[in-house]
Amino acid sequence: MYTLDYLNCFIENLDLPEASRASLRENCETLVTTPGAIDELVSAETLLFKDYGIDGAYGAEWKPIVPHMDALSERTGLHRHVVDFLFLALASERLRENYRAAGLTDELFWDTIADLKFKLIECHDVYGIWGTFVASWYPWFYTMHRFKLGRLQYEAVHFSGDTPVTVGGYTVKPGDTVYNMHIPSCGSLNRAVRIESYKKAYEFYKKDLDGKPMVFRCHSWLLFPKNREILPETLNMVDFIGDFYIYDSEEYDVFHDKWRVFAKDFEKPNSELPEDTTQRRCFKKWLLDGKKTGAGAGIFIYDGEKFTK
Repeated sequence: MYTLDYLNCFIENLDLPEASRASLRENCETLVTTPGAIDELVSAETLLFKDYGIDGAYGAEWKPIVPHMDALSERTGLHRHVVDFLFLALASERLRENYRAAGLTDELFWDTIADLKFKLIECHDVYGIWGTFVASWYPWFYTMHRFKLGRLQYEAVHFSGDTPVTVGGYTVKPGDTVYNMHIPSCGSLNRAVRIESYKKAYEFYKKDLDGKPMVFRCHSWLLFPKNREILPETLNMVDFIGDFYIYDSEEYDVFHDKWRVFAKDFEKPNSELPEDTTQRRCFKKWLLDGKKTGAGAGIFIYDGEKFTK
């Protein structure tokens, strides 16, 4: 555990960007050879694998790990984003063993932990650092609540809120188990890969459904209903909205996901934002017109044969 050998295994299996590799190896060597660092990593690992169940507040599981990451950054002189990434990458060796013990395949492990690669690239795109700036997102990966099945990621959660939602005659009540969906930044979101992923998720969770249909749920900036006004209907991002019955939405005064669209330029004034893609041109115009962005929440049902929304 916490060896350069495993980091090399991680790098090769996930095919991390060539430009990141020398930096990651050098920083890993610094991390694991710094006096006291291994003890700090082991303490943090114990907390990372603590299972709080599926009803904990987002980010709460990471909070007790933060002092250990801060201490490692101070001891090593490495940026916190770098420390967070290396800790998560190295700790995935134990996660791989846990997958095997649970009878889950190595293929599923690498597909799922590849999220670290996606976030590594995002961190470099946004901040110019080979690391991660969203470490609080990861505990559910390490307690094996979240899996990547095809293009998308899923986790079983309890439906929140106070109001039931009815879709195609099927009512989802607060507290019912639904399957929450996440959309990693790893390629096309076209209809074919979405349907393939939904069906793969159904097969994966089928044993837990007790003969009931599978309720897919997603809350995302991608499901903001006004994205249909912002973007051309030909974009996959807009087509994705059509998979869902949107039961709730909200508008924000601040575009919280601006970094996802504009990467390193996200903090620039709206007038200076780049226009080199259709998505960027459209969001820039929307923002310059003084309009708000937001998010939406949607569900759909799949019974193994048909989709209902």
